[in-house]
Amino acid sequence: MTNLVIPMEGIRQEHMDIIGGKAYSLHRLFEKSFRVPAYFCVTTEAYNKFLDCSGLKGRLMIEFARKDFSKMRWEEMWDAGLRIRNMFMNTPIPPLLVDTIKSQIPRDFLKNAVVVRSSAPGEDSSKTSFAGLHESYVNVTGIDEILENIKLVWASLWSDAAILYRQELGLDIEHSSMAVMVQEMIEGDVSGIVFSTDPNNADKLTIEAIHGLNKGLVEGDVEPDRWQLDKFSGSMVQHIVPSSRDRIVSLSKKGTAIKSIPQLLFHKTPLTTDEVTRIYEMAISSEKIFGLPQDMEWTIINNELYTLQSRPITNAQNNEKQWYISLKRTFENLKQLRNRIEQELIPAMISEANALSGLDLHKLNNVELAAEISRRQEIYQKWDETYTKEFIPFAHGMRLFGQVYNDVMKPQDPYEFVDLLADSKLLSVQRNEQLRQMAELVRNDTALRKKVENNILEGKFKELFDNFMDNFARSAYVTEEKDIIRLILEIAFAPVSTGQKSKDLKKMEMDFLSNFTDEEREWASQLLDMGRASYRLRDDDNIYLGRIEGQYLSSLREGKIRLEERDIKYEIENSDVIAGLYNASYIPPVKPIQENLPLNQKATDRQIQGQPAGKGSVTGIARVINENTDLFNIHAGEILVCDSIDPNMTFVIPLTGGIVERRGGMLIHGAIIAREYGIPCVTGIPDAISIIKTGDEVTVDGNLGIVVIHRH
Repeated sequence: MTNLVIPMEGIRQEHMDIIGGKAYSLHRLFEKSFRVPAYFCVTTEAYNKFLDCSGLKGRLMIEFARKDFSKMRWEEMWDAGLRIRNMFMNTPIPPLLVDTIKSQIPRDFLKNAVVVRSSAPGEDSSKTSFAGLHESYVNVTGIDEILENIKLVWASLWSDAAILYRQELGLDIEHSSMAVMVQEMIEGDVSGIVFSTDPNNADKLTIEAIHGLNKGLVEGDVEPDRWQLDKFSGSMVQHIVPSSRDRIVSLSKKGTAIKSIPQLLFHKTPLTTDEVTRIYEMAISSEKIFGLPQDMEWTIINNELYTLQSRPITNAQNNEKQWYISLKRTFENLKQLRNRIEQELIPAMISEANALSGLDLHKLNNVELAAEISRRQEIYQKWDETYTKEFIPFAHGMRLFGQVYNDVMKPQDPYEFVDLLADSKLLSVQRNEQLRQMAELVRNDTALRKKVENNILEGKFKELFDNFMDNFARSAYVTEEKDIIRLILEIAFAPVSTGQKSKDLKKMEMDFLSNFTDEEREWASQLLDMGRASYRLRDDDNIYLGRIEGQYLSSLREGKIRLEERDIKYEIENSDVIAGLYNASYIPPVKPIQENLPLNQKATDRQIQGQPAGKGSVTGIARVINENTDLFNIHAGEILVCDSIDPNMTFVIPLTGGIVERRGGMLIHGAIIAREYGIPCVTGIPDAISIIKTGDEVTVDGNLGIVVIHRH
């Protein structure tokens, strides 16, 4: 075990494969007299020893056998990364390995604060920079904290972000490994990054700088000053001043904290002209050493310029992957995002939906209706883009809370934290309660039941029904009021789930908060509140969006009804509805019919593996949802089998005995609503609606993530 730990001064070229690209790049700069914070490397050999001696490698192989990564959505990647992180946190480093690492760590690093950084082989190479995929931890003190954070960096080799880039990383259990840098903590007065070649202009060099630590810049919480220089002469091209210099990141007991900037620095430019020149010269020198344009992090303290890391600039971009990486937000960013969502976006969505519902489409002529359909389509598309850009990233709030909860509590169940979030008064649950109230009226009044069965609505029932339709039922899943009436009658005369029995959430909350000092407890409480808001909005935002979509679809339905009067009764594209209304002589083409693809699975499939998403086990008859209207054919106790569940369709959930879904993840809508009602749920089953047929008898085991088909 002689190569488990290597100090900076002892690094040789032959060590490159076991210390990783980040550590070796810094060593090359150190040899060229760059000022580099002292560090040592815990090599890939230590990582491999940990996996082999702890038995963790076998557990990782089982985890990776659950589902082909290429078929995972982002929610499932979150889940996989969370489970694996929990495995690492609950697996102690074997004592012999601990003793060996401790004996080889330079003693100076045990006295002062350090930074624990990833340094995976292949990371920061000319083809694979992968900035931000693996973790770094700041302001770590003492051997126990160092070892704990080393495990967290090891776990980040299998993070959701790394899984996303698995092909580029060559990620597999047998051949992937992680080295870790433990680096002297430099609390700089000014920090920043420099691109020796601006990614958008090869003739420019760009410097970004902020007061305080670099974390505020790299995580996007603090806006930097930006300088552009002529790459070849070093002459100033422009200095872009930020909109404000009101925030600074500094050290705290929890690592780092964002604070208001001292008044003295509020109007002070972070860098002097001389410092800009020194950073320019450093970047040009680094580019010459490596032979490639460099992306460098640096900090200045007491007029000394330190290089923190240097990696090649890679220009290859994948928009979908970059969007996914952007979902991960800091606590400060999430607070700002929550305020915007709750105070601005949701009120605006409600106002928009109400304004649309107030317009009587029947009074419009055909040309006016066509214009209104186009207008509503644009409105819906605008909000759909807003949902992707701002609402989905806020879902990271519950994930961030879950990560902190698991790190502190180290539960055996990596999803225990969800119990603290689930009592969040979801709109979908409030909607379903209104359905239950109407069903109860029908159940207790025979005369009312007969009237409702004949579509005669009056009195309190009509008042409740109209309110329900206005607030919840104008969506892609409800085209006819009679469908909701049929559902109410089904609920009225069938035993339905009314929600899960409450756990001792107060005790769970107190147990969690008791792990923090008095000073830290306020932050932990805010994080829990953020997680609950994130959990609630993860479901609610779709209902708000569904109201707007419903108004768009109602205008389309009105247009199709008018075209039917011209004998255009076949399925047509939405654009043809608009064209047909504008032009009375226009005959839309018939929409091509898509044939069903042949079934890949054998009809003899009996047991299929997915992800456990709702605890419990239930056996029942399957009801497969192929079309939106299939929802209203479900009977009490049946197993809902679908491609994916949208919050706008979960009004049928109280009737169901269990849920099987193609999409996977503990944070998808199907899993969220299943936990609210205590319904067994298995997600992440590819081709679920092809393997299982309506009428099949199935058992849903939400504890193990297994669905058994007893009889086709």
